[in-house]
Amino acid sequence: MKKRKSVKERKEEVFYVISQIIAEKGLSEVSTVEVAKRLGVSQPAIYKYFKNKDEMIIYYLKHLKDLLKEVIEKAEKGKTSEDKIRIILTEHFRLLERTKILPRIVFSDVIYFGDPEKKLSLKDTVSFYKEGIKDIIIDGIKNGEIRKIDPEFGVRVVIGTILSSTLFWMLDDMRYRIIDEVDFLMENIKKTLFN
Repeated sequence: MKKRKSVKERKEEVFYVISQIIAEKGLSEVSTVEVAKRLGVSQPAIYKYFKNKDEMIIYYLKHLKDLLKEVIEKAEKGKTSEDKIRIILTEHFRLLERTKILPRIVFSDVIYFGDPEKKLSLKDTVSFYKEGIKDIIIDGIKNGEIRKIDPEFGVRVVIGTILSSTLFWMLDDMRYRIIDEVDFLMENIKKTLFN
């Protein structure tokens, strides 16, 4: 007899199925029908876990926050500010290569219109990530590793670097490994932020 999957296991499967749909077709194509079809279950089976598409997307964004939290936690283990920022770029790009969806989420109209809870959930995720990077920059300034800049500017340099690199990668149909950009990006971030 087949063992029934736990709620956590099923929701994890839903997360990766939603990632596939977003990567292939965009966030607007995510639906309970499509998720159920890809999981090989009935649509009512999805309703055991999520009331509707909006609730599925909100869950998705919260899970994404957990993944970004892991990026920050790994970065905090670096010895220097430079190590920490390098880890952020590396781990963020690994996440991008694995899921291929972050930019499609951040810039999707589906997030900004309709249920305001989706936008708030994305804002919470981005704010959390931003604050984690900001803490690293503040520590770097205190330790004399990073120039005395407004930490908000430092965050924008790091996040802007990630976003622009991701844009170019996506425009090139993800034909190269974005993680191979880390050395080039760090060389220039060092010139901009570091003493």
